[in-house]
Amino acid sequence: MKNIKKFLLPITMASLLAGCQVTVPPANNQNSNNNSTNATTLTILDAKALKGSEKVTVHAYAYTRGSDHCSRTIALRFSSELPYTQTLVAMRNRALVTGANALSITGWEEENGVTTFTGHFFDCHSKKGL
Repeated sequence: MKNIKKFLLPITMASLLAGCQVTVPPANNQNSNNNSTNATTLTILDAKALKGSEKVTVHAYAYTRGSDHCSRTIALRFSSELPYTQTLVAMRNRALVTGANALSITGWEEENGVTTFTGHFFDCHSKKGL
């Protein structure tokens, strides 16, 4: 009986602690400029082309996803207040540093001067047919 109590007590305590995690969603304060990043959305604040980023090409998601020559490396949610061209420069930079040579964009939305979208980065051994 003592062995069972020694075994159950740590499991019970661990279960209680794991179940009591507090998660607080970020406050939606419209009056302040929140330039922070988190695990689900990267905020783009500046964009200067990195050497080699011009080789990262943009393609329709249906083509990159369906290509036998491309493997998706990562998909990230982005938020940007920059103009369209600077936003694309920032996307190409991010793709380059993650080792991707192609990217696709889905879920593009613009509201109150902020553009949000999901960037899908791909490593393509051949871009033929894209």
